[in-house]
Amino acid sequence: MEIGVVSDLHSNMVALDAVLRDLETENIENILCAGDLVGYYPFPNETVSRVRDLNALCVLGNHDFALVTETPRDFNRLAKRALDWNRRNLSEENLVYLEELPETRRLTLDGLDIFLAHGSPARPINEYIWEEDIDEHFLDVFFESPPDVVILGHTHRPYVKVVGDTLCMNPGSVGQPRDGDPRASFGVIDTESLEAEIRRVEYEIDWVAEETEEYLPRRLAERLYEGR
Repeated sequence: MEIGVVSDLHSNMVALDAVLRDLETENIENILCAGDLVGYYPFPNETVSRVRDLNALCVLGNHDFALVTETPRDFNRLAKRALDWNRRNLSEENLVYLEELPETRRLTLDGLDIFLAHGSPARPINEYIWEEDIDEHFLDVFFESPPDVVILGHTHRPYVKVVGDTLCMNPGSVGQPRDGDPRASFGVIDTESLEAEIRRVEYEIDWVAEETEEYLPRRLAERLYEGR
């Protein structure tokens, strides 16, 4: 079985559609989402509704949490303006969906023990875990019994790393990549071989940029072209 892994969608439905089309070409139906469905871009309802329709297994991200509670003061000006706009425009049904998302999930899928969070296992909402943080010490600190797979998001930078018998992945960001590559980033895990890869797909950035500039700060549109 192959599993699609996405994170940091950030209300960029156009990018999400491109990712899903790629997954559909290989009949990949099982999708895990490491949070941040909303924020930054102008398609919150379309994005959340699509994830719900997919029956994707998701966890709560920091932007999701901020939307259903109150935007933190430490959010930068652009992030706050976008999130406040997302909040005003999100349907009640989609708001309830975000409110009910768990902070972490530990599940069994095709025989694999999988841990899923947005930030870190200890601070799943907002702690950054970078590729260089992933080592045997990381697993020992956070897990009494390390899972087969650890999936994290939040950094918007993709990686795949194997530590001992554990596969660790950050799929990068669908909606706002920050590794210098503007293409939507996501991951695929093969449950039989326990191998994973990061994939990139192009999407219609111009369309998202135009819609963003109509409702939100222009700088958010410009970042899409820069991949940061």
